[in-house]
Amino acid sequence: MAYSQSSSCNSDAHKVVYPFLGEWEEYTIKDSVEVYIGRLITKLDIEGCVLTQTFVMSDTTFSYRSHGYVNPASNIWEETYVFNSGGYSKYLWIAEGKSLYTLRIGGSRKTDYLQRLKYIDIKKDEYTVVQQESYNGGISWKSKDSTKIKRIE
Repeated sequence: MAYSQSSSCNSDAHKVVYPFLGEWEEYTIKDSVEVYIGRLITKLDIEGCVLTQTFVMSDTTFSYRSHGYVNPASNIWEETYVFNSGGYSKYLWIAEGKSLYTLRIGGSRKTDYLQRLKYIDIKKDEYTVVQQESYNGGISWKSKDSTKIKRIE
């Protein structure tokens, strides 16, 4: 995939999202069976400085659009998702060693727990996202649903 970037938006922090750029199909994983749920498009705009994601569920009952940028003060991607319900969530992209996840830092729905999306098994044409929750301030995490994302482009 070719795209143009300005020199200010080509840092190591910006490159964290590169493996996820493209058009994808999403599948939930239920009892080791993949069930198609929708389409995701992830791209960089404005010379690589703005991350945008658009997801539409196959039955069109759920969708979101997000936009993100690397905060110059923290050198971390910050991303805001807006859902077709009118709600929103804010996430930070966190890379720790070989681990990568997005940590929910706020939104229109208040929770009494931490939530993150952990990216695992990252390959050129697919990756898996595991939804995790922590009720003890991030000391331990409980995995919930898993989604497999497969490149279609």
